[in-house]
Amino acid sequence: MKFALLPHGIFCATLALSVSLESLTAPVRAQAPLFPPSTQPKPLPQPPQTPAPTRPVQAPVNGGICPAQLGGTLDGIVDRLPASWSVLVQTQAARGTRQNLYARNPFTQLVPASNNKIFTTAAALAKLGAQHQIRTPVFGNTNSPDLLTLRVIGQGDPSFGTAQLNSLTQQLRQRGIRQVQQLIGDDTIFRGADYNLFWDADDRGEAYAPPVNSLMLNQNVIGEGAVSNPGNYFVGEFRQRLAGAGVQVKSSTLVKRTPAPPGEVELASVISPPLSRLIFTTNQDSDNAYAEALLKTLGRLQDPNSSDSTASGVAAVRSILTELGVNPNRFSMVDGSGLAGRNRASAEALVQTLQAMAQRPDVDVFRRSLPVGGVSGTLSNRFRNTPAQGIVFAKTGTISGVVALSGYVTPPNYSPIVFSIIVNSNHSPSTVRASVDSLVVALTRLRNC
Repeated sequence: MKFALLPHGIFCATLALSVSLESLTAPVRAQAPLFPPSTQPKPLPQPPQTPAPTRPVQAPVNGGICPAQLGGTLDGIVDRLPASWSVLVQTQAARGTRQNLYARNPFTQLVPASNNKIFTTAAALAKLGAQHQIRTPVFGNTNSPDLLTLRVIGQGDPSFGTAQLNSLTQQLRQRGIRQVQQLIGDDTIFRGADYNLFWDADDRGEAYAPPVNSLMLNQNVIGEGAVSNPGNYFVGEFRQRLAGAGVQVKSSTLVKRTPAPPGEVELASVISPPLSRLIFTTNQDSDNAYAEALLKTLGRLQDPNSSDSTASGVAAVRSILTELGVNPNRFSMVDGSGLAGRNRASAEALVQTLQAMAQRPDVDVFRRSLPVGGVSGTLSNRFRNTPAQGIVFAKTGTISGVVALSGYVTPPNYSPIVFSIIVNSNHSPSTVRASVDSLVVALTRLRNC
């Protein structure tokens, strides 16, 4: 959803073929109840019949907001929108010197929507490094022109597309391969279900919620429908391109959960962009397929023998973030994207993650992956012509009943700020976004006094 989580509307803007659900123009789809019966929270306060959107707070011609005045200013905005809020605002500083500027239920765990991607991408960057790349190889039983088997081994590269498939084809052609008895798609790297078991049935199969397997091609999406059998889709497309290049394939078979035999010869390979680019796409576009692939990659590294790459990926994220100083009792994940309605996060956990990343040498990589207010990604149409334009770097999160925004702000007359705002309510997304944006604009007006 982008939460099931509406999926960012439900979030997603994917690379080439995914659909962005986080755009402000995306229609709001009727959905199943926000919370499963087993996790039903206390009923949310009912909103007014026709709530009026709160307009962003504009900076006065003279002056700004002193830190002592901030609480009253933000309380006024929050109190005008009855809802479940979790908010925390801190100065960005080294551990032990951070100052809480504002807090409203900072420990309360709400549905975070695509803010879940902050946990996933932060853990991936911390574990793998900005230069990490995913290499997809092709092996043959020999290196002769006529092969009994040609095996492409999927590595779960979410950026793998038609161009990469063409590259593999040309490499094989240049090596003199002319005939293949059997083309095999090896889909063994990721274990468990292709679809997250906690995703709403209405979301599965939509372009923003495709299956995520080891052999991904064009994010497993064709037009506006997700591919139902992505492994077979990959092998079929590969076979067509080989035939077009003069390489005859007599049969093709998708082999799942079957490791390659020893002794095969590598004949071709392609590599993904560096992780810095992969997390950029994940956060800027709020791409669910990318987020789930990164989660499963972490899971495979965490426990290669696990029967569920998603579950082991969640365990890996919790372990990595705990080492970074994030309280593991303040959030819970069941997916990497935030599409599932079972995810929970507090503003405190998100702020702790953002603070931890701000202290790392690769902070610029992480910060650049976040949309910029009024400039890029899922924030390109928000904060325009306000004091926040160009100085807010934050991850959005939107699905039915959920609006979230967490990131960094650098006020012109105050020190850098880290913030997280999560709202679960029955109000329209546009109404809630207006209040959230007003809070952020107010932060830009802070000054030392």
